Amino acid sequence: MKPDPGEPMEQPGLELGSARQEARICPVCGTKFVATADREFCPVCILRGANSGQSAATGEPGSISGSADGPGEKEDRPQVRRFENYEVMLDEDGSLIELGRGAMGVTYKAFDVDLHCPVTLKVISEKYLGDDSAQLRFLREARAAARLRHSNVASVLHLGRTGSSYFYAMEFVEGETLEKLIKRSGRLEVKLALEIVSQVVAGLAAVHKQKLVHRDIKPSNIMVNLEQGGAVTAKIIDLGLAKSLDEPSDQTAISTLGGFAGTPEFASPEQFAGVSVDIRSDLYSLGVTLWEMVTGKTPFRGTPSEVMHQHLHAPLPLDELEGVTQPLVILLEALLEKDPAQRFQNPGELLKAIPTITARIEAGRRITREDLHKTPPAASRTGTRKPSARQRPKKISVAKLPVTGSELFGRGEDIAFLDDAWVNKDVNVVTIVAWAGVGKSTLVNHWLRRMAAEQYRSAQLVFGWSFYRQGTSGGTSSADEFIDAALAWFGDPDPRLGTSWEKGERLAKLVAHRRTLLVLDGLEPLQNPPGPQEGRLREPSLQALLRELVAFNSGLCVITTRTPVADIADSESSAALRRELDQLSSEAGAKLLRALGVKGDEAELRNASDEFRGHCLALTLLGSYLRMLSVETSAIAKKYQNALKKTSDMEPMLEK
Repeated sequence: MKPDPGEPMEQPGLELGSARQEARICPVCGTKFVATADREFCPVCILRGANSGQSAATGEPGSISGSADGPGEKEDRPQVRRFENYEVMLDEDGSLIELGRGAMGVTYKAFDVDLHCPVTLKVISEKYLGDDSAQLRFLREARAAARLRHSNVASVLHLGRTGSSYFYAMEFVEGETLEKLIKRSGRLEVKLALEIVSQVVAGLAAVHKQKLVHRDIKPSNIMVNLEQGGAVTAKIIDLGLAKSLDEPSDQTAISTLGGFAGTPEFASPEQFAGVSVDIRSDLYSLGVTLWEMVTGKTPFRGTPSEVMHQHLHAPLPLDELEGVTQPLVILLEALLEKDPAQRFQNPGELLKAIPTITARIEAGRRITREDLHKTPPAASRTGTRKPSARQRPKKISVAKLPVTGSELFGRGEDIAFLDDAWVNKDVNVVTIVAWAGVGKSTLVNHWLRRMAAEQYRSAQLVFGWSFYRQGTSGGTSSADEFIDAALAWFGDPDPRLGTSWEKGERLAKLVAHRRTLLVLDGLEPLQNPPGPQEGRLREPSLQALLRELVAFNSGLCVITTRTPVADIADSESSAALRRELDQLSSEAGAKLLRALGVKGDEAELRNASDEFRGHCLALTLLGSYLRMLSVETSAIAKKYQNALKKTSDMEPMLEK
């Protein structure tokens, strides 16, 4: 099989002594050579550089040359492929795999030789190497992107400098740009377009949370991966024009290489007007993107000056939306309002409106602008769910939850937090986070018992699931096992149908349309471990489920986990709340030990609790051990007393 020229080639027999050798193809001259630890550059290019007196030909890592092979070559092509531990990959014809080219630099597909995985490598353009302002802008771009950690935004992995050249590495996103998908398809189906929009909005929520404005949302800056079975993943991939709302105006000025920041066809009216912009500008650009998805072209076209005038003054060409479903037309009108105050005010509002739009489209019903804003904005989350007559839930299933102790100490505030979340109509998901043994499951079980004593406080359905198997078998349960069981329990006609993503969406609808108390215990086995993807759910079904529940839920979903769920982090403090459990206080730890039968004065028990840092499980084990030790000691003492008694009974006989 022909080796991939874009990856390091390892061939048997290329190790001499302790020096490891690797066969490579020079990306400049095409020479095949053997690289070692102390000789990793093409000897032909080195000799050419020496003969011509050009130091750039020595193969310094990261050096940039505009014409390595003479006139006609692409500008900014790296002389060598290596940037620290990243190596630019080659196509089958030996050319560099270039993913994009922008105002600041060139983006390549590269290979992390240490981790053996593909990455996206962005290298600053050669013409800006001596421009301090441009270099600062490049660094700000990388640092702004690095602040974001969200499943719908490409993550920055590393920022580096090799010689005089800056570069940064991002996660490599499989698929194609939305721009290419639109060109290939002409126009997208409404369901797919709304799915892409909802994921981009989720990414923009992360941008908004970091007090950033993207300023260049457009199809070429969105990667789309259409997976087998119909699932789709969309990611924002470029923050080259991102602007911080907190930075001084003099620093904002370096964010552009000219007066205008953005792409005219997708820019908001306020970008053209030169006034300050916020996240509502990005929502306008997303509206233009959605327009192009469903029509195949942007609403305003022409020269840059003509496009600018149309964005500022011309009405929307609604006649081009003939054949587009009415709820989607209403959404486009709301997104493309020229006055930012008339648009959605933040990504959270739009996320809450999308399920309503989708439901109306599926039902073939019309919608009004007022329907889009029936959900209160995120800023006014003070209402509570209206209590109704207490009736026992129609169905209850909590057998899958772990068995824990019945007593709870020092968790009064945490119980009150769960009580408040249940009655707050704007809280959809709650996450209880703590390390193993702190008492997450015990807390939730105790709260459930309190709820059960009050007929579950008007919950219509109660369903609990632990991702750790209970009983002697141990182990963990998979997302598929949970999804299939939950779909069947909630009444799905055929849980086998659909992709994982579709199943998660279906389950979310079944859960959300009634007042359901859903408990997911021990979610951490299905989350990514520490690293760039830390806390993100690995399974599409769970991603879809939680994302939909955060957007809309008539009841409450309670999650326990050791790691915060990164997929819903952007909704925290609004529709999703997180509670970090503390260790037990000295007083609570002493009460726990006393309840376990440990004897001693208050000071001794508190000191024992402090010695174990208030760790609930450790104190429980300590109490059980001391109680067992006390029982064994009592048994030994009793046997000794019986022996003494027998000895005393025998003394008269011995005297005789």
